[in-house]
Amino acid sequence: MDNHDQDMPQLPQADDAVVGKQAGAQMLATACAARDAFYASLGSMDSDVLTPLINPAFDGGPRWPSLRQAWRVIHKPDSIIIASDGLSDPFEDDDDIFVPRGHLLEVCLEAPLAAFEGKQVSDSWLFELLFQISQNVADHGSIDLLVERHGSVSMLLDLQHPPAGLENENEQVGVLLSQKTALPPSFATPYGDIMLLTATVLQPAELDFISDAEDKALARLTLLETLQAGPARHLSLANRPALIPR
Repeated sequence: MDNHDQDMPQLPQADDAVVGKQAGAQMLATACAARDAFYASLGSMDSDVLTPLINPAFDGGPRWPSLRQAWRVIHKPDSIIIASDGLSDPFEDDDDIFVPRGHLLEVCLEAPLAAFEGKQVSDSWLFELLFQISQNVADHGSIDLLVERHGSVSMLLDLQHPPAGLENENEQVGVLLSQKTALPPSFATPYGDIMLLTATVLQPAELDFISDAEDKALARLTLLETLQAGPARHLSLANRPALIPR
């Protein structure tokens, strides 16, 4: 242990709350540092974060744990990962009580470089997709419990600019969220582990496979296994053959 480690302040145990702005700021800084270190381990992380010009929470949207809403862009040799950056921030209430780990998860997606068609990440349908997923997670508040119970979660999203052929008959785009992909299922913080849910965009026929199934939880897991065994694995692609389990 070096001197820097010895000088670090004593941190509360997992899920212990702290009181006061100064203690809350330290908790937030520590949580952000742990998350940044994890994201940096996945590839080359942009120093700048993606943030909306106006926080959606101020316009009737869901409130994130520390109010801050942001997304990280992580470059790999042949792909880009977009990841939420704030869903696991400490919760702050009106009495300045801070509770670590927020919604206990972050969400991400990975897509080949070609999927961005030379556009800035912030201008791509893939960012719009993850933005909508993030807001749904923040609004629901207990996606982690659904994933623990069922192994995966599917969502229907309304995108403004979806690729042709990706919407179902209701003009919605489906995604499958799971920890069971090639990306790490979680990452560690001094307050406990944070779940990492990877989103994979679904073809309409795959979405129908889930919708038509009597046991939807089993259908999602079966489809997930089929996707992971396919050539694209968890990567989000607008144009790929639908993989329907047999």
